Amino acid sequence: MLPYDMLKHLESLYASQAQTMEYEILRDLFKCKLHDGSKVSEHVLKMIGLIERLASIGTVLPANVSTNLILQSLPSSFENFIVNFNMNNTKVRLPELHNRLKTYESSTAKVKSVLMVSSSAKSSKWKNKEQQKKKASKDSVIKPKNLVILMRKE
Repeated sequence: MLPYDMLKHLESLYASQAQTMEYEILRDLFKCKLHDGSKVSEHVLKMIGLIERLASIGTVLPANVSTNLILQSLPSSFENFIVNFNMNNTKVRLPELHNRLKTYESSTAKVKSVLMVSSSAKSSKWKNKEQQKKKASKDSVIKPKNLVILMRKE
């Protein structure tokens, strides 16, 4: 058997396997979505890995398609980043996009505090004492006793 014939025979044997692999990788890539609360770094690295696996079997996606796939997989909390990225017509490689998304995520993950004041029915005797205290010290700050501060990190 000639080398050319051997090559054609091997291609015919493994062509269907490569096509199946390409289909599965593309399916995983298109279904990839970042859920709120998940880390963007892990998500983008997973997608870059899938894009590189596609390239290793001969299906090379254009850079802009790869970038758009990653950006479209992000939740609405990244909308400002995406608009800014597209408005500036930014062209970056995938590792740089990964770094920018990590930076954006860390800059938007601020601790928000929520102030909740609960009140209860007080007797008029208690209200009179409170009013007397207020009159006695107008300059001092009275702290509510039923103050609850909840901290939530987004």
